[in-house]
Amino acid sequence: MHAATPASSRRPAVVLACLGAQGADLNLVRSLGEQGVPVIVIGEYEFPPSGYSRHCVEYICARNFTRRPEQLLRVLRELRVRHGQALPVFPTADTDLRALVALHADLVGTALWVSASPDTVQRMMDKRRFAAMAQALRLPVPLTYAPGTLQEVEALSRVVDFPVVLKPAHPTAWKRPGLDPAIARAKALVIDAPDELMRVCCRIAPHGLDVVVQDYVPGNDDLHYSVHAWIARSGAIERVATTRKWRTYPVQVGTGCLVETVSMPDLEAEATDILGKLRLRGMVVMNFKRDARTGQFMLLEVNPRLSCNSLLLTRAGFNLPWLVYQEICGRPALSADTAKAAAPAPVTWRVGVRYLSAKADFLAFRAQAREGRMGWGEYLRSVLRPGMVYRALDLSDMGPPVQMAADWFALKCKGSGRWVRSRLGMTTI
Repeated sequence: MHAATPASSRRPAVVLACLGAQGADLNLVRSLGEQGVPVIVIGEYEFPPSGYSRHCVEYICARNFTRRPEQLLRVLRELRVRHGQALPVFPTADTDLRALVALHADLVGTALWVSASPDTVQRMMDKRRFAAMAQALRLPVPLTYAPGTLQEVEALSRVVDFPVVLKPAHPTAWKRPGLDPAIARAKALVIDAPDELMRVCCRIAPHGLDVVVQDYVPGNDDLHYSVHAWIARSGAIERVATTRKWRTYPVQVGTGCLVETVSMPDLEAEATDILGKLRLRGMVVMNFKRDARTGQFMLLEVNPRLSCNSLLLTRAGFNLPWLVYQEICGRPALSADTAKAAAPAPVTWRVGVRYLSAKADFLAFRAQAREGRMGWGEYLRSVLRPGMVYRALDLSDMGPPVQMAADWFALKCKGSGRWVRSRLGMTTI
């Protein structure tokens, strides 16, 4: 896409851009770039919006690196030679995190990455292993089952209470060729009846029945909360903050598209206790849902990476990527005892700041409006607020939204995206 000589004296950071990252790579590029960090984006497809950010000094396309991690390793080794030092690498979604874990032994001396052990990360991403670990540690998680055959699914359907949530057992389990696109695109499916569970599992089974069935936690989307944490190499949990999802898309089982920073000391204390048991490092986001019947917070998943709406945290005063970058690139790590004794640096954390992924949020509103749960007035009041943080639009960094508009225009005109970009002066490497 483009390459330039970074004006900053800071060590460049590498941000991975994979399909399905929901804008997480762009959020991360802006959070680092605004602190003067030159960012190199490695993408598995040609034109990620993050590659057009003014903070991106170089874009490299390593096509399909999430399925072929050796492609990513080759690029990281080339960057190591060119820059004369290992560069910090930031994953942005489960699929590129999985690629980094696969390369873990080969990355020693090639790239810098703060995380837990590869086995711990794999346990976080494999919902069957995580469920077993959560049960052993007595974490507040919904009951989870891992049927391996259709016979086990049928037996399970006779004893569980519906609705239930059907999920892929690991991030790529439903990304297989030939699987129904409606299933392949879903993060999870809410299943209301035994026959529906059997019907969906019968469609998945020919491609490998890598699924888990989980008790459904009742309540609307606005009962979803995320606790974001930064854990130093020493194991000290140095920063914790909470966001609330007002709407998600797809409804009930999707990604937060209208999210707000909130103050939840009790939830943060509970999350801190859980993190102490899991022994994670680096950036972590924990997803909870408050049970509408009991008021209890249930832990749905733990992701040892950045949230897809992390720019909201940055705008609210908690720049997680920058904190991790400082530790990787020079800030001395403290021992656990020293970290506890040291007074934390003051952080101005603002609650009430909102993040909007406009297109997804409008679709979520449409779905709620069809059910009579929201009208136009309520919707407009929720999104027309001063200080809103947008997924794409940033007046100081207009390359990404222009590129996204070019893609939309090319699609609508059924023309060539390359032709449109050439008219806008955009090129690829």
